[in-house]
Amino acid sequence: MTYTTTYFADPATGLTGKLRVMLETYRAHRADQRAVRQTFNELSAMNDRDLADIGVSRGEIRAIAAQAVAAR
Repeated sequence: MTYTTTYFADPATGLTGKLRVMLETYRAHRADQRAVRQTFNELSAMNDRDLADIGVSRGEIRAIAAQAVAAR
């Protein structure tokens, strides 16, 4: 009688898998930081009247930029 065993390794197993997961995590973090920076820069470039039209004060810009990424 013959037995066959099929083994599927976890993709994060071993050094290569762990490095791949770390790289993907790093890239996601950098993309989030890029989105925060872009949102912050765009809102900061607006004048006070335009900010008032959308209901944002200059002191709220940093928090709004951080929330934009957290909402994704």
